Amino acid sequence: MLARASTPDVAMDLFTPASRSTVMTVRCMRKTLHTLPLSLAQAAHGATVHFRERDALRMAVNAGLDARTLSRVTESIADLLGRDGALFHRDVETRLVGGCTTTAAVRVALKLAWERGQLAYVNETTGWNREHRKFALTGMLYPELDMAMDRAQATAQLVEVYFDRYGPASLRDAMWWSGLSRSAITGAMSSSDQTWAAVRTPWADVPLYMHQWRFDEFRTTSAADHHTGLNFLAHEDVALKAYFETRRRYLGGLAPRRAFNQIGEVLPTILFEGQVVGTWTWNTVTKAIACDVVRGAVPPFVRADVGRRARHLSEALRRGWAPVSARRQAFSAVL
Repeated sequence: MLARASTPDVAMDLFTPASRSTVMTVRCMRKTLHTLPLSLAQAAHGATVHFRERDALRMAVNAGLDARTLSRVTESIADLLGRDGALFHRDVETRLVGGCTTTAAVRVALKLAWERGQLAYVNETTGWNREHRKFALTGMLYPELDMAMDRAQATAQLVEVYFDRYGPASLRDAMWWSGLSRSAITGAMSSSDQTWAAVRTPWADVPLYMHQWRFDEFRTTSAADHHTGLNFLAHEDVALKAYFETRRRYLGGLAPRRAFNQIGEVLPTILFEGQVVGTWTWNTVTKAIACDVVRGAVPPFVRADVGRRARHLSEALRRGWAPVSARRQAFSAVL
């Protein structure tokens, strides 16, 4: 948020009740957590729930849980959360485990209900360096959400949003970002009311797609409007994560290891005019940012600006740094 915010207060507003009511954290694209506006959250959920539900049902089979048991435990969870509100998963287990209800049954039922959209993930933290993961009934938190959106409709909306925000992009890029099949993406594009433009770029050997009106918009802007300047992007920032086949657009001649770790996660990066020029790290002891700029990647005046920007970002991040208490809640084992 700070990379896109004009002032630090904008990012810190994420922790306010007003902001929390307009966004939702869902596990969707590539089975990873995304915090999205509500309208997009329901589409991302609807387009990807089928394979996440499949994984949860496989867990139930492996745990030896039948449909009747899962239904009974899910009803108990819904009754508990409906009465007491959002709870940590450990608290749900403590209150429900006993008799013929096992810990495994509660955990799998929680996961399945969450994947299906019956339960919502709630993070009640007031700082960016820790999480307070709770579960609540989705219908109580977000009564206007349609978590049962038709899969084809949800896929169409998700694909349209992807190319609107990240086009021009290749089909393989879209597959990487969404976790959807090629046929699902091309089907959504074919059924869309959008007019599509296929373009060629220096960073790809395949045609890339974008909305025609976006291409027209690009052609009518001046060269000065294409400058993006200096930007610090966070770990796993979607501006970089949205691409796979066409990462040369921001890597140029740099090796992928300059922007990605050994398991493929995007590092906190420094960009200048849309190109990766280095990485940054947060020192938890000094509570300050340290930068590693690629030698010769930026002119001297930009290198000085990197230092100034790092200091400003350090100050902003300190505002959202929550002291870690001695007795902190464990991360949810079912996420």
